[in-house]
Amino acid sequence: MALQRHPCIAILFAQAIIATFDTASGLRYTVGGSVWSIPPHPDFYYNWSSSHTFYIGDVLVFDFEYEFFNAIQVPRLDYESCTALNPIRILTRSPALAILIHEGVNYYICNISNYCDLGLRFSVVVHKFYYSTGHSPGPSPLPPLPPSSPPVAPTLSPYPAPEPSQAGWTDVSQPSVPNNSPVAPNAGRRKGLRAHSGGTVVGLACALCLGMLFVLL
Repeated sequence: MALQRHPCIAILFAQAIIATFDTASGLRYTVGGSVWSIPPHPDFYYNWSSSHTFYIGDVLVFDFEYEFFNAIQVPRLDYESCTALNPIRILTRSPALAILIHEGVNYYICNISNYCDLGLRFSVVVHKFYYSTGHSPGPSPLPPLPPSSPPVAPTLSPYPAPEPSQAGWTDVSQPSVPNNSPVAPNAGRRKGLRAHSGGTVVGLACALCLGMLFVLL
């Protein structure tokens, strides 16, 4: 397959899939809160970046005049020297979207003219998890819970607990038993056999007596 012969394509494909899923829950930030242009002072974009906490899946939106500006993601050395010798990502169409897909520090500059030296650059710290602590203030603390009322001791009922049928439910685990007492299986049959055998013994005894009388006579 093409992905097996070209591992770089496989990596880019995996990153694209991750970015697609991550942006579903990410936030969008317009860089600088306005247009990407020469700032009023060199620390403008640094202060803007420091006032936000960024996470994987967030999106940076660069809004600029593409005839005069661009946005390039570069490594740290290029960022510090305001050069783009090893660009990671070049954004030339506005509005340009930069999806944050890597944890760590991302660096962005504009390499047109001397705009980078004038402050048209910034870095963002990307966190992996939303519970990670960032450089911006965290959310406001939750309000305290209302004071709870003192516990009340449970009162015992002077009456016994109701039967299951009186309590509004029926225990179906045990089948109901009829009022008449259970009869052991074949009890009536054994009783009849016992009476029949007793009558048979009496009849044989009578026949034996009659036979003896007949012999004596």
